[in-house]
Amino acid sequence: MLRSPKSPPRASSQLPESCRLPAGLGGGDPRGPVPALRHPQSLASEGEEDELPEEEEEEAAAGKEGRAPEPAAAKKPEERSKKQQCKSLAEQPAAEHGPPGKRPENKPRVPVRYCTLGTRDSARSPQTLVEVTSFAAINKFQPFNVAISSNVLLLLDFHSHLTRSEVVGYLGGRWDTNTQLLTVLRAFPCRTRLGDAESAAAVEEEICQSLFLRGLSLVGWYHSHPFGPALPSLHDIDAQMDYQLKLQGSGNGFQPCLALICGPYYHGNPGAESRIAPFWVMPPPEQRPNDYGIPMDVEVAYIQDGFLTNDVLQEMTLLVEFYKGAPDLVKFQELWSQDQTYLDKLKGSLAARTPKDQSFTHILEQIYSLLKHSS
Repeated sequence: MLRSPKSPPRASSQLPESCRLPAGLGGGDPRGPVPALRHPQSLASEGEEDELPEEEEEEAAAGKEGRAPEPAAAKKPEERSKKQQCKSLAEQPAAEHGPPGKRPENKPRVPVRYCTLGTRDSARSPQTLVEVTSFAAINKFQPFNVAISSNVLLLLDFHSHLTRSEVVGYLGGRWDTNTQLLTVLRAFPCRTRLGDAESAAAVEEEICQSLFLRGLSLVGWYHSHPFGPALPSLHDIDAQMDYQLKLQGSGNGFQPCLALICGPYYHGNPGAESRIAPFWVMPPPEQRPNDYGIPMDVEVAYIQDGFLTNDVLQEMTLLVEFYKGAPDLVKFQELWSQDQTYLDKLKGSLAARTPKDQSFTHILEQIYSLLKHSS
């Protein structure tokens, strides 16, 4: 059940510009290179499990039987109300996954180097993963600095572990034009289902209210690649470029938009800790306007929080409740590796992102217990 805002709902149009969510987020690139294909059977905050290994895919496919499809009416960006803007971001990952009823391929996606892409090609799969480029490699400086709270990483990592499908959410924080520092202070997971316009509007309004009440701005978004590497796809690159332009607005001032990708169950990670990769997109050179944007690796300073906030604990509890009984909920008591269950994997990853104060440990154990019973 969705949490009610602490204050009476206000129309999104009445909220400060810094809080408004960019129209058209996640509905596919309006410029045309990436088709906005939406899967009616997937969760709005998730995509299909295109990255599952074969044995995982078979299990998830069996669990999906019986989910009732909910067709989502296509709307032009200008026809969407501002209250439905969160829904379009929440549906973003589903745009990668092709037409309804198509089963994901078993082949692992092998990342390609950006220099091999060349000019845009409609025949190239939008799911193609691309290696990120460092600013040093192209003799440029990173145009802004980034600091991320450990509570942000903990919450989005927890969210990403819950389901075999992709998840998405917003990032809230502050942009200091004097120091050119982007500080990411809060993660806002999207909890809604595809095709449920009323719920999507409520989620968008709730997140907008949360940003407004905390004096935060929308500074980016995150999503997961459940069983694949934390690298952007061509669709992710186009979407991120679009979001950067939307957050930039019509003003002359520069405001960055950060993207984070979490790869919770990728066996290529060195240990239990998920890889969470920040990236930003540099436009192609002026003389090559038809090339793809360049996915850039972003250097980030991670700040360990002093304690786990009530906001984070409440959001974790709401997420457990939201995914409880879902066919793609991870079965946490099953083995992830030879000697670790999925729950062990989750605990190991979150342990790397915990705050200094360890007095919250018993509360996390209660949440883990809820997960056991949910799956």
